[in-house]
Amino acid sequence: MCKTTWNLAKTNLRHLQVPHILTGILAGAMAVQTLVFVILIKNDINIGGSQISVGSLLWLLPLMAGIFVPARNFRRIINLGGKRENFFWGSLMAYAVLAAAVSLTSMTIFYVIDRAIIRAELFHPFHPLEPGAFIMGEPGHIGGIANLVEVFRWTQNGPIIAFLQQFALLFLISTFVHTLTAIQDKWYGWVTDIALIAIISVFSPIPVLRRALAWFFNLIIFHDVAFLQIAACIVLGMVIYLINKPVLARKAI
Repeated sequence: MCKTTWNLAKTNLRHLQVPHILTGILAGAMAVQTLVFVILIKNDINIGGSQISVGSLLWLLPLMAGIFVPARNFRRIINLGGKRENFFWGSLMAYAVLAAAVSLTSMTIFYVIDRAIIRAELFHPFHPLEPGAFIMGEPGHIGGIANLVEVFRWTQNGPIIAFLQQFALLFLISTFVHTLTAIQDKWYGWVTDIALIAIISVFSPIPVLRRALAWFFNLIIFHDVAFLQIAACIVLGMVIYLINKPVLARKAI
């Protein structure tokens, strides 16, 4: 069972060419832009502005994987003789591996590259993100290159905890997007879409409901207790992903 699940996970990861290519193009373009800006600034050409870290752009990979795995890989794997049960667990393992790989790469980029740029004070700085705010700040706050691990204040907990916090949120994003994509060919998928839009539209203008929405995002992103944020993301991700059990059983090929 474990060997089959791992084989299905590897198959899912191998057949994510489009997400890999798109993420690679965007991350490469941002890396080139950042390098060019650094060279210009070093030659006393003030171009102003600030940069998005390549590590943050890597978040697109698990997000797009959550779309491509159920939308494209499911039929391909089942037609090749794969079982729905194995696809279920293999996809979950693939998301865990992908979230860990992206989190590790993003952390490495932050500590090796981004911090060097921040110390050099080359770009205009960002403030660390507070719930509901993203503003330009004074010198010394995220020195002009925004990696989400620092924007979300996870680096205050050290690299290991920050890695786990990033992993947990990416895992939640992958499983949520996977589940939402998997139900789109059913009536309850459309109902879910409408419900999500309604929640954002209705909760935002009403103070009490807005506070509830802010509480939720604070729990999964900004919570001061890192263990609670990690646990909330993983538990919520697993609960959401379990919805795929009955969906897969009835899904037409």
